[in-house]
Amino acid sequence: MLLVFCSVGIVACLACMYLIQRLHLAHRTTVFTCPVKDCGVSIVARGSSEAELGRLRDLAGDHSKHGPRA
Repeated sequence: MLLVFCSVGIVACLACMYLIQRLHLAHRTTVFTCPVKDCGVSIVARGSSEAELGRLRDLAGDHSKHGPRA
């Protein structure tokens, strides 16, 4: 019976650790979308540096860099 309680406790701890990790990743996730209507460009960045976030923000915000060529 003690083994069952220990197993349940270990599983509960692992589940909590997993949830904490997912919340931490979600907190560090940034999404940039193109402001042009009907443009489906969306960039998801996880754990990126400030410089990389700035570059991705500029890329998503400038439709001429990713939009259809005329």
